[in-house]
Amino acid sequence: MAEISIAVRLDSIPGVRPNAASLRRALTQARAMGASSVEICGRGLIDVSELSDTGVRTLRKILDDLSLQVASIRFPTLHGFDRVEDLDRRIDATKQAMRTAYRLGAPLVVNQIGPVPKPPQSTQSSGSASGSSPMVVGEMPPEGLSMEQAAAWASSMARASGLGASGSVDTGTNGVGPRGGSRSGGTEAVDPRWDTMRSVLEDLGRFGARVGAFFAAETGTEPGEYLAKLIDTSAESYIAVALNPGQLIINRHSVSDAIAALGDRIRIVNAVDGVVDLSAGRSVAVPVGQGTADFPSLLGQLEDIPYRGPFVVGRPEMPAATAVNELVQSVNYLKNL
Repeated sequence: MAEISIAVRLDSIPGVRPNAASLRRALTQARAMGASSVEICGRGLIDVSELSDTGVRTLRKILDDLSLQVASIRFPTLHGFDRVEDLDRRIDATKQAMRTAYRLGAPLVVNQIGPVPKPPQSTQSSGSASGSSPMVVGEMPPEGLSMEQAAAWASSMARASGLGASGSVDTGTNGVGPRGGSRSGGTEAVDPRWDTMRSVLEDLGRFGARVGAFFAAETGTEPGEYLAKLIDTSAESYIAVALNPGQLIINRHSVSDAIAALGDRIRIVNAVDGVVDLSAGRSVAVPVGQGTADFPSLLGQLEDIPYRGPFVVGRPEMPAATAVNELVQSVNYLKNL
């Protein structure tokens, strides 16, 4: 396998604060661990909605000095896209994070989208009608392109398939709808959350193609097959996937099956492990290599795609006393595979 690209989740480094001096110390630590990039939390660590041009320039200068890049912006929301309450606000905030990601040179904004319901039996891509172009409009740009090249690629794909700059969209505020459920083929009742989430991803997908930074849906609460079918129902979904093996294990889903279903949609991997404690009746995230995820086998599957994106080490709520050691051990574990 090609050399593994390592990113460090910046908010997992103890003591990091949202000021230039603290960020430089944390970024220096990440570089010393062997990382070539970092994942930045766009909520707690840096409020991307309030990051000024001066703040962007300062952060990019620090990153350049350390030869680091931003692999992704993690942008958690209080609720997923399955909840209609304040949905427009969550969409607008996510779009702002995508704009800031582009300014920072980050190709992805990562978040969990909420539990994906079971797909309708008749699920199919809206771009697969007979006689249509064989091009899949919603496929992600090839890996290795610059952000400007990726945006240009998505725009050219849309033009070649006869779509406008923004494509078709259901009526409703923010370009999102319908929200009341539907019937597939006139007979099958469809969970209303399915239509809501599909429309949100279409909206974010088109937006990402315009601004040059893409939304990545993180795995975990549903089988990978459900998420793959949701993304692929739209020919306009320029949506990536953040593979999180630990979250899949915690929710008792197959990591191997998720990789098989999601394929080249996977553009970033959160290197988190998980274990199901049957005696205690609970599941927990654990350091990479200490759970039930078979990382050597998973890397082989990813190599077959082929996957060339980063592996992000670090997990939420790491004990401060052991966080740095865990990050170093995680980096070494992955590099030794």
